[in-house]
Amino acid sequence: MSKSDSPSSAPEFTTQHDYSDILGTSDGESDLPSVSAADLQAPSLTTQDLALKHCERGKNALAKKDYAQARSAYKTAIEWNPQLAIAHAGMAQICYEVKDYETALAACDLAISCDSTQLNFYYQRAIVNKALKNYYPVLVDCKRILSQDPDHPSAGWLNAVALVKTENYQVAIPSLDRHIETYPQDPNGYCYRGICYERLGKFPQALADFDRAITLQSNQHVFHHARGRTRQKLGDLEGALADFNITIARKPHAIVHDERAEIHRCLGNHLEALQDCDYAISLNPRFVNAYFRRGLTYGERGDLDLALRDYNSAIDIDSEHADAYIQRSWIYFRQQDYKHAKQDCKSVQSFDQSSFWASYMLGLISSLSGMKHNAIDNFSRAIEISANYVSARYHRGIVYHELGDIPKAMADFEQARLIQSQRLERLIDRDETGFYAEGLALQYLGQPEAARKVLLLGALAAKRFNNPHFHQLILSDIEALGLVSEDLSQNPLI
Repeated sequence: MSKSDSPSSAPEFTTQHDYSDILGTSDGESDLPSVSAADLQAPSLTTQDLALKHCERGKNALAKKDYAQARSAYKTAIEWNPQLAIAHAGMAQICYEVKDYETALAACDLAISCDSTQLNFYYQRAIVNKALKNYYPVLVDCKRILSQDPDHPSAGWLNAVALVKTENYQVAIPSLDRHIETYPQDPNGYCYRGICYERLGKFPQALADFDRAITLQSNQHVFHHARGRTRQKLGDLEGALADFNITIARKPHAIVHDERAEIHRCLGNHLEALQDCDYAISLNPRFVNAYFRRGLTYGERGDLDLALRDYNSAIDIDSEHADAYIQRSWIYFRQQDYKHAKQDCKSVQSFDQSSFWASYMLGLISSLSGMKHNAIDNFSRAIEISANYVSARYHRGIVYHELGDIPKAMADFEQARLIQSQRLERLIDRDETGFYAEGLALQYLGQPEAARKVLLLGALAAKRFNNPHFHQLILSDIEALGLVSEDLSQNPLI
């Protein structure tokens, strides 16, 4: 939570405030309150009466959106009575209308300091803080209002919104339930509750709420965007694509183009994914996710130089973008540039000690470079971070086997097979290094036919990821192990 968001960080204000910063008064202007001829002809009026009279003028001008006249009237009221809370509240409303939120906040504080009993002043301040995106002070003021008036509908809604904005999703749901019960035709209540369910991983409930919001107001692009994200998480890529298409048609936004690019990438529509990334970057040249997504897409197409360029851009924008470093390290690895691959992994570990991929890649590099004990250390660290990703276990077992420690090698192989049999393995795309290690392990376990099939998958993966060195390494091992078959000579992909 930033300092500006903290309820305790609001500055202390005195009741002496002339609002010269928004009224544009000159240095030569008199400090005395302005008095009209009609005021002078009414000697029985007290200063309080005069202040209230100007407040009424300010209120009428504000209703007509004549902000200059309203400012003048409220300023005069404050000059007659600096302790008049409604005058400061009126000035706060003017400042809010013209989007001078900081001065509006100061005026709200002055109104409350003059009269702390009026709940409307707290609600007014909560509205201003919401505009400033200071959601924690919003919660504080709403709590005060609801403690005295539990059925205050506006404060209840504002409190629910602030809870969502501060990521208190579980706490927000009961407040949103009450809002929906009171206002069942308000689509915003369903949308906010859907966001809570989606962030809590309750995707079916979220989808139902977004469906209801769209039924009530079908032309709201925000609802389609939220439903598209939920559909994506439920695996409904075509449905997500339809919602993102509607969102972009109504209001193009870099984030949505990036999200649609990911849908296209997952569907294998690489050209469309690249076009969306390009457009997202045109809208926001420093949008790091779009560079990263475009790099992934180029990498899947085998355009490694273009992918490398985009990962460089992502890292230039965000020097701690771990995924960009890891993906760049894979390109360096596939180009046999182990020095730079290692540097990228070390960079990741400098700010993220929990990166599985950094340890795994360092294990691969150490193993291929002949540094067997370093390889074991790195693979062991990777296993500690993610115990169910079997490739690290297979690789560590192979290194143990090469060092002659057969019991430890077999223990790793058997544990990896057990994880796979229980379907606990990480559900990610397999790469050539994982297939390679599993194939060798199966051969050592006395399963040559299974080993041959997995190694052939490794050769295909190496071809797909444009890794000629590893492709040849796998083919050489297949031949050395006596597993050569017609697949090698007849399959042009291999």
